Amino acid sequence: MSLSGEAAEFFRDDVLGRAINKPISDEAWRLLELDPVYKQETSDVEHARLSDVPEVDLACDAYRNLAPAPEFDASDEFVKRLAYYVIVAGAPGGEQAFFFRSFTASAELRRKTGAAIFRRDGQFDRVEERIFLFDESIDCFVFDGELFVIRKGDYRRIFQQFAALQAKAREAAKALDGRVPIANFDAFADACARQAAMADKLIAVQGRSYFSTLTLEKLEPVIAEFGLDIGVETIDGVRKLVFKTDPAHRWLIVKLLDDDYLRSTLTDLHYEANSKLRHSAREAN
Repeated sequence: MSLSGEAAEFFRDDVLGRAINKPISDEAWRLLELDPVYKQETSDVEHARLSDVPEVDLACDAYRNLAPAPEFDASDEFVKRLAYYVIVAGAPGGEQAFFFRSFTASAELRRKTGAAIFRRDGQFDRVEERIFLFDESIDCFVFDGELFVIRKGDYRRIFQQFAALQAKAREAAKALDGRVPIANFDAFADACARQAAMADKLIAVQGRSYFSTLTLEKLEPVIAEFGLDIGVETIDGVRKLVFKTDPAHRWLIVKLLDDDYLRSTLTDLHYEANSKLRHSAREAN
């Protein structure tokens, strides 16, 4: 997400206060090896080598050196599927730490019962904007090749869901390859499985009404019209889209498939849109 200075400071203070600067002593904490069946006490912190927990390693890899970060998709469909967020501390290309926190759609203020109001200039008014609430807890964090679990219940919730999402993303990638072949399919499937936002988008494509009729021939005019840097190769007599793994290109195919590229009938300008809200044309009476 793109953050203001004050918002970034909030998350920076959060991770500093909850993990890095927390006094650690024999009385305050017990550092234990991660045990899948052990019921963690509030004073316990469990740890493991990151390489021994592949689902967490894959999640970190999705956000490692990710610059710029993809734009936050605030659509209802995406928000309902949110399982966690990650605070990444450190510059891309350098040493980084990853702080994970469980997150659900209920954290959006407007989904709570009642009316949210605020006071300004002596008058109370309703809050109409989409406002998200972030607490000051951290469930686990990764640094220097080590995983530290602070809140085991939410840690399990995050990565059990992440593993299920990965499996669905790979199934969706395989279904897509059957309709629109991808030249370097394994790299494409891995990228979609490793990054939750890409996985969500690819899974959504599979549910679109036009998925059953998707062909490379239908996509090529869109690629040409919008000047998308997506190549097409012929391999063993089959024409295939070419997936590029670098940050500037890895989103292009899933955005193309999800019909993100639009042209205005009023201005004839080209746009990239996240919302999939449909407008039904109506005849004037």
